[in-house]
Amino acid sequence: MKRIIKSILFGGIFSGLMLSFTFGNNPSRVSKERNNDFSFKNDSHYIIHNDTFHFLSIEDDSNALGFLSSPNVIFWMKDIMLSADSFLVVNQTTRQVIDVVHKDAIQKIDRGQNLTSLGSLYALKHSVPSNHKIKFVRGRKEFFNYSVVGPKLKIANSVFESVGVNPMVSQLLLLIESPSNNKGVSHSGAAGHFQIMPSVARKYGLRIRNGVDDRLVFSKSAYAAARLVKEYCVPQAQRICIKNNIEFDKDALWFNLLVLHIYNAGAGNVANAVKHVTDVDNGNELIKRLWHTNIGAFQNSSQNYSQVCLASYLGYKEFLKTNVGK
Repeated sequence: MKRIIKSILFGGIFSGLMLSFTFGNNPSRVSKERNNDFSFKNDSHYIIHNDTFHFLSIEDDSNALGFLSSPNVIFWMKDIMLSADSFLVVNQTTRQVIDVVHKDAIQKIDRGQNLTSLGSLYALKHSVPSNHKIKFVRGRKEFFNYSVVGPKLKIANSVFESVGVNPMVSQLLLLIESPSNNKGVSHSGAAGHFQIMPSVARKYGLRIRNGVDDRLVFSKSAYAAARLVKEYCVPQAQRICIKNNIEFDKDALWFNLLVLHIYNAGAGNVANAVKHVTDVDNGNELIKRLWHTNIGAFQNSSQNYSQVCLASYLGYKEFLKTNVGK
Protein backbone atom coordinates (compact mmCIF):
# COMPACT_ATOMS: atom_id res chain seq x y z
CA MET A 1 0.00 0.00 0.00
CA LYS A 2 2.86 2.38 0.79
CA ARG A 3 4.18 1.85 -2.71
CA ILE A 4 0.80 2.77 -4.22
CA ILE A 5 0.48 5.91 -2.05
CA LYS A 6 3.99 6.96 -3.07
CA SER A 7 2.98 6.44 -6.70
CA ILE A 8 0.07 8.83 -6.27
CA LEU A 9 2.17 11.53 -4.63
CA PHE A 10 5.13 11.39 -6.96
CA GLY A 11 4.06 9.84 -10.24
CA GLY A 12 0.38 9.09 -10.45
CA ILE A 13 -1.19 5.67 -10.81
CA PHE A 14 -1.26 4.62 -14.45
CA SER A 15 -0.29 8.15 -15.47
CA GLY A 16 0.49 6.77 -18.90
CA LEU A 17 -3.17 5.84 -19.35
CA MET A 18 -4.46 9.41 -19.29
CA LEU A 19 -6.80 9.89 -22.21
CA SER A 20 -6.55 12.69 -24.73
CA PHE A 21 -8.77 13.49 -27.68
CA THR A 22 -8.81 15.91 -30.58
CA PHE A 23 -12.11 17.60 -31.33
CA GLY A 24 -13.11 18.56 -34.85
CA ASN A 25 -11.00 20.94 -36.86
CA ASN A 26 -8.36 23.30 -35.56
CA PRO A 27 -10.26 26.43 -34.42
CA SER A 28 -7.86 28.60 -36.41
CA ARG A 29 -9.07 26.87 -39.59
CA VAL A 30 -12.76 27.52 -38.98
CA SER A 31 -14.19 29.93 -41.52
CA LYS A 32 -14.97 33.30 -39.96
CA GLU A 33 -17.64 33.84 -42.58
CA ARG A 34 -19.99 31.28 -41.05
CA ASN A 35 -22.97 32.34 -38.99
CA ASN A 36 -22.19 32.73 -35.28
CA ASP A 37 -24.97 30.27 -34.42
CA PHE A 38 -24.02 26.68 -35.18
CA SER A 39 -26.81 25.17 -37.24
CA PHE A 40 -27.98 21.75 -38.32
CA LYS A 41 -28.58 23.37 -41.71
CA ASN A 42 -25.50 22.14 -43.48
CA ASP A 43 -24.42 20.08 -46.44
CA SER A 44 -23.44 17.09 -44.30
CA HIS A 45 -25.31 13.87 -45.00
CA TYR A 46 -24.85 10.39 -43.65
CA ILE A 47 -21.20 9.48 -43.60
CA ILE A 48 -21.56 5.78 -44.37
CA HIS A 49 -18.51 3.86 -43.27
CA ASN A 50 -19.96 0.60 -44.53
CA ASP A 51 -23.36 -0.95 -45.08
CA THR A 52 -23.92 -1.27 -41.32
CA PHE A 53 -22.75 1.86 -39.52
CA HIS A 54 -24.12 5.32 -40.24
CA PHE A 55 -23.17 8.70 -38.85
CA LEU A 56 -24.68 12.16 -39.19
CA SER A 57 -21.98 14.79 -38.75
CA ILE A 58 -22.19 18.05 -36.85
CA GLU A 59 -20.62 20.81 -38.90
CA ASP A 60 -17.76 22.57 -37.13
CA ASP A 61 -17.81 26.25 -36.28
CA SER A 62 -16.73 28.27 -33.26
CA ASN A 63 -19.89 27.57 -31.24
CA ALA A 64 -19.89 23.85 -32.05
CA LEU A 65 -16.24 23.62 -31.05
CA GLY A 66 -17.04 25.60 -27.91
CA PHE A 67 -19.57 22.96 -26.87
CA LEU A 68 -17.63 19.89 -27.99
CA SER A 69 -14.29 20.94 -26.48
CA SER A 70 -15.69 22.19 -23.17
CA PRO A 71 -14.26 20.57 -20.00
CA ASN A 72 -17.69 19.11 -19.23
CA VAL A 73 -17.99 17.27 -22.55
CA ILE A 74 -14.34 16.19 -22.54
CA PHE A 75 -14.82 14.70 -19.08
CA TRP A 76 -17.90 12.72 -20.11
CA MET A 77 -16.24 11.50 -23.30
CA LYS A 78 -13.33 10.13 -21.30
CA ASP A 79 -15.79 8.40 -19.00
CA ILE A 80 -17.63 6.90 -22.00
CA MET A 81 -14.39 5.62 -23.52
CA LEU A 82 -13.15 4.04 -20.27
CA SER A 83 -13.87 0.46 -19.25
CA ALA A 84 -15.88 -0.22 -16.07
CA ASP A 85 -12.83 -1.80 -14.43
CA SER A 86 -11.23 1.64 -14.06
CA PHE A 87 -12.05 5.04 -12.60
CA LEU A 88 -11.42 8.62 -13.64
CA VAL A 89 -9.98 10.72 -10.84
CA VAL A 90 -11.59 14.11 -11.42
CA ASN A 91 -11.83 17.55 -9.86
CA GLN A 92 -15.61 17.72 -9.59
CA THR A 93 -15.62 21.52 -9.65
CA THR A 94 -13.53 22.05 -12.79
CA ARG A 95 -14.15 18.63 -14.43
CA GLN A 96 -10.38 18.31 -14.87
CA VAL A 97 -9.35 14.66 -15.11
CA ILE A 98 -6.29 14.11 -12.92
CA ASP A 99 -5.63 10.41 -13.37
CA VAL A 100 -7.03 7.04 -14.41
CA VAL A 101 -6.83 4.32 -11.77
CA HIS A 102 -7.74 0.63 -11.87
CA LYS A 103 -10.38 -0.55 -9.39
CA ASP A 104 -7.94 -2.99 -7.75
CA ALA A 105 -5.61 -0.15 -6.76
CA ILE A 106 -8.49 1.74 -5.15
CA GLN A 107 -9.59 -1.27 -3.16
CA LYS A 108 -6.06 -1.80 -1.81
CA ILE A 109 -5.87 1.76 -0.50
CA ASP A 110 -9.32 2.68 0.71
CA ARG A 111 -11.58 -0.13 1.85
CA GLY A 112 -14.88 1.09 3.26
CA GLN A 113 -13.92 4.76 3.58
CA ASN A 114 -15.80 6.18 0.58
CA LEU A 115 -12.50 7.03 -1.08
CA THR A 116 -12.07 10.06 1.19
CA SER A 117 -8.45 9.38 2.11
CA LEU A 118 -7.48 8.57 -1.48
CA GLY A 119 -9.14 11.77 -2.65
CA SER A 120 -7.18 13.72 -0.06
CA LEU A 121 -3.93 12.28 -1.41
CA TYR A 122 -4.77 13.36 -4.95
CA ALA A 123 -5.82 16.80 -3.73
CA LEU A 124 -2.49 17.16 -1.91
CA LYS A 125 -0.39 16.12 -4.88
CA HIS A 126 -2.23 18.30 -7.41
CA SER A 127 -2.74 21.34 -5.14
CA VAL A 128 -6.51 21.14 -5.45
CA PRO A 129 -8.24 24.02 -3.57
CA SER A 130 -9.80 22.96 -0.29
CA ASN A 131 -13.30 23.88 -1.47
CA HIS A 132 -13.05 21.56 -4.50
CA LYS A 133 -13.96 17.88 -4.36
CA ILE A 134 -12.09 14.91 -5.82
CA LYS A 135 -14.45 12.31 -7.28
CA PHE A 136 -13.85 8.81 -8.62
CA VAL A 137 -16.05 8.08 -11.64
CA ARG A 138 -16.28 4.56 -13.00
CA GLY A 139 -15.88 4.08 -16.75
CA ARG A 140 -19.06 3.43 -18.75
CA LYS A 141 -17.70 2.04 -22.00
CA GLU A 142 -19.79 -1.12 -21.74
CA PHE A 143 -23.03 0.88 -21.46
CA PHE A 144 -22.21 2.90 -24.58
CA ASN A 145 -21.80 -0.11 -26.85
CA TYR A 146 -21.66 1.53 -30.27
CA SER A 147 -21.40 -1.79 -32.07
CA VAL A 148 -24.99 -2.45 -30.93
CA VAL A 149 -26.54 0.97 -31.48
CA GLY A 150 -24.61 2.08 -34.57
CA PRO A 151 -26.50 -0.14 -37.05
CA LYS A 152 -29.83 1.28 -35.80
CA LEU A 153 -29.05 4.92 -36.53
CA LYS A 154 -30.10 4.92 -40.17
CA ILE A 155 -33.54 3.52 -39.32
CA ALA A 156 -34.02 5.94 -36.42
CA ASN A 157 -32.94 8.98 -38.39
CA SER A 158 -35.25 8.03 -41.27
CA VAL A 159 -38.21 7.68 -38.89
CA PHE A 160 -37.52 11.09 -37.34
CA GLU A 161 -37.20 12.69 -40.78
CA SER A 162 -40.50 11.15 -41.89
CA VAL A 163 -42.22 12.75 -38.88
CA GLY A 164 -40.57 16.11 -39.60
CA VAL A 165 -37.93 16.10 -36.86
CA ASN A 166 -34.27 16.87 -37.42
CA PRO A 167 -32.49 13.48 -37.60
CA MET A 168 -29.59 14.78 -35.52
CA VAL A 169 -31.95 14.77 -32.55
CA SER A 170 -32.65 11.06 -33.04
CA GLN A 171 -28.93 10.31 -33.31
CA LEU A 172 -28.12 12.16 -30.09
CA LEU A 173 -31.03 10.53 -28.26
CA LEU A 174 -30.18 7.04 -29.44
CA LEU A 175 -26.52 7.44 -28.50
CA ILE A 176 -27.40 8.14 -24.87
CA GLU A 177 -30.78 6.80 -23.74
CA SER A 178 -30.23 3.03 -23.82
CA PRO A 179 -27.63 2.43 -26.53
CA SER A 180 -26.74 -1.12 -25.56
CA ASN A 181 -29.98 -2.63 -24.37
CA ASN A 182 -33.40 -2.23 -25.99
CA LYS A 183 -34.98 -4.07 -23.06
CA GLY A 184 -33.60 -1.69 -20.46
CA VAL A 185 -36.23 -0.31 -18.06
CA SER A 186 -35.56 2.73 -15.87
CA HIS A 187 -36.70 3.11 -12.26
CA SER A 188 -39.48 5.40 -13.56
CA GLY A 189 -40.76 2.76 -16.00
CA ALA A 190 -39.29 4.10 -19.26
CA ALA A 191 -38.28 1.31 -21.66
CA GLY A 192 -36.62 0.62 -24.98
CA HIS A 193 -33.76 2.29 -26.83
CA PHE A 194 -35.52 5.68 -26.59
CA GLN A 195 -36.66 5.11 -22.99
CA ILE A 196 -40.35 5.79 -23.68
CA MET A 197 -42.71 6.17 -20.72
CA PRO A 198 -45.89 4.02 -20.75
CA SER A 199 -48.21 7.05 -21.05
CA VAL A 200 -46.28 8.39 -24.05
CA ALA A 201 -46.25 4.97 -25.71
CA ARG A 202 -50.03 4.59 -25.38
CA LYS A 203 -50.63 8.15 -26.60
CA TYR A 204 -48.90 7.33 -29.87
CA GLY A 205 -50.55 3.96 -30.39
CA LEU A 206 -48.01 1.56 -28.90
CA ARG A 207 -49.33 -1.49 -27.07
CA ILE A 208 -48.28 -2.35 -23.52
CA ARG A 209 -50.39 -5.26 -22.36
CA ASN A 210 -50.54 -9.04 -21.95
CA GLY A 211 -46.79 -9.43 -22.23
CA VAL A 212 -46.59 -7.25 -25.37
CA ASP A 213 -44.54 -4.06 -25.15
CA ASP A 214 -44.17 -2.19 -28.43
CA ARG A 215 -41.53 0.04 -26.87
CA LEU A 216 -39.14 -2.88 -27.37
CA VAL A 217 -39.85 -2.85 -31.11
CA PHE A 218 -37.27 -0.43 -32.43
CA SER A 219 -39.20 1.23 -35.27
CA LYS A 220 -42.27 1.76 -33.07
CA SER A 221 -40.19 3.17 -30.22
CA ALA A 222 -38.46 5.54 -32.66
CA TYR A 223 -41.84 6.67 -34.02
CA ALA A 224 -43.17 7.46 -30.53
CA ALA A 225 -39.97 9.34 -29.66
CA ALA A 226 -40.16 11.38 -32.87
CA ARG A 227 -43.80 12.31 -32.24
CA LEU A 228 -42.96 13.30 -28.65
CA VAL A 229 -40.13 15.55 -29.83
CA LYS A 230 -42.21 17.19 -32.56
CA GLU A 231 -45.46 17.66 -30.65
CA TYR A 232 -44.17 18.33 -27.14
CA CYS A 233 -40.44 19.00 -26.81
CA VAL A 234 -39.98 21.47 -29.69
CA PRO A 235 -43.11 23.57 -28.95
CA GLN A 236 -42.21 23.71 -25.26
CA ALA A 237 -38.66 24.81 -26.08
CA GLN A 238 -40.12 27.60 -28.24
CA ARG A 239 -42.39 28.74 -25.41
CA ILE A 240 -39.49 28.81 -22.96
CA CYS A 241 -37.42 30.94 -25.33
CA ILE A 242 -40.27 33.37 -26.01
CA LYS A 243 -41.07 33.74 -22.31
CA ASN A 244 -37.43 34.51 -21.52
CA ASN A 245 -36.87 36.82 -24.51
CA ILE A 246 -34.30 34.55 -26.15
CA GLU A 247 -34.27 34.60 -29.94
CA PHE A 248 -34.19 31.13 -31.41
CA ASP A 249 -33.66 29.19 -34.60
CA LYS A 250 -35.09 25.67 -34.50
CA ASP A 251 -32.08 24.39 -36.45
CA ALA A 252 -29.50 25.85 -34.05
CA LEU A 253 -27.46 23.38 -32.01
CA TRP A 254 -28.23 25.09 -28.69
CA PHE A 255 -31.99 25.00 -29.40
CA ASN A 256 -31.90 21.27 -30.09
CA LEU A 257 -29.88 20.72 -26.92
CA LEU A 258 -32.67 22.55 -25.08
CA VAL A 259 -35.15 20.18 -26.78
CA LEU A 260 -33.10 17.23 -25.52
CA HIS A 261 -33.18 18.60 -21.96
CA ILE A 262 -36.99 18.77 -22.19
CA TYR A 263 -37.11 15.18 -23.48
CA ASN A 264 -35.12 14.12 -20.43
CA ALA A 265 -36.38 16.31 -17.60
CA GLY A 266 -39.77 17.57 -18.77
CA ALA A 267 -40.73 21.07 -19.83
CA GLY A 268 -41.75 22.25 -16.36
CA ASN A 269 -38.42 21.40 -14.79
CA VAL A 270 -36.45 22.92 -17.67
CA ALA A 271 -38.57 26.08 -17.64
CA ASN A 272 -37.95 26.44 -13.92
CA ALA A 273 -34.21 26.04 -14.41
CA VAL A 274 -34.14 28.58 -17.24
CA LYS A 275 -36.10 31.03 -15.07
CA HIS A 276 -33.26 30.95 -12.55
CA VAL A 277 -30.57 31.58 -15.19
CA THR A 278 -30.21 35.36 -15.24
CA ASP A 279 -28.42 37.82 -17.53
CA VAL A 280 -28.37 35.53 -20.57
CA ASP A 281 -29.09 37.02 -23.98
CA ASN A 282 -28.36 34.09 -26.31
CA GLY A 283 -29.05 30.38 -26.50
CA ASN A 284 -25.45 29.20 -26.53
CA GLU A 285 -24.81 30.86 -23.18
CA LEU A 286 -28.13 29.55 -21.84
CA ILE A 287 -27.15 25.92 -22.40
CA LYS A 288 -23.74 26.39 -20.78
CA ARG A 289 -25.39 28.02 -17.78
CA LEU A 290 -27.89 25.16 -17.51
CA TRP A 291 -24.90 22.83 -17.24
CA HIS A 292 -24.18 24.44 -13.87
CA THR A 293 -27.75 24.91 -12.63
CA ASN A 294 -29.31 22.87 -9.83
CA ILE A 295 -32.85 23.90 -8.96
CA GLY A 296 -35.89 21.89 -7.94
CA ALA A 297 -36.01 18.60 -9.87
CA PHE A 298 -33.40 19.86 -12.34
CA GLN A 299 -30.36 18.32 -10.65
CA ASN A 300 -27.12 16.60 -11.72
CA SER A 301 -28.55 14.09 -14.19
CA SER A 302 -30.65 16.82 -15.82
CA GLN A 303 -27.84 19.35 -16.19
CA ASN A 304 -25.50 16.66 -17.48
CA TYR A 305 -27.88 15.34 -20.12
CA SER A 306 -26.91 17.38 -23.18
CA GLN A 307 -23.24 17.19 -22.15
CA VAL A 308 -23.39 13.40 -22.29
CA CYS A 309 -25.30 13.55 -25.60
CA LEU A 310 -22.44 15.52 -27.16
CA ALA A 311 -19.83 13.33 -25.49
CA SER A 312 -21.49 10.18 -26.83
CA TYR A 313 -21.60 11.74 -30.30
CA LEU A 314 -17.82 12.20 -30.08
CA GLY A 315 -17.40 8.73 -28.63
CA TYR A 316 -19.30 7.19 -31.55
CA LYS A 317 -17.23 9.23 -33.99
CA GLU A 318 -14.06 7.90 -32.33
CA PHE A 319 -15.45 4.36 -32.41
CA LEU A 320 -16.05 4.58 -36.15
CA LYS A 321 -12.60 5.99 -36.75
CA THR A 322 -10.92 3.27 -34.70
CA ASN A 323 -13.03 0.20 -35.43
CA VAL A 324 -14.67 0.75 -38.80
CA GLY A 325 -12.48 3.16 -40.73
CA LYS A 326 -13.43 5.37 -43.63
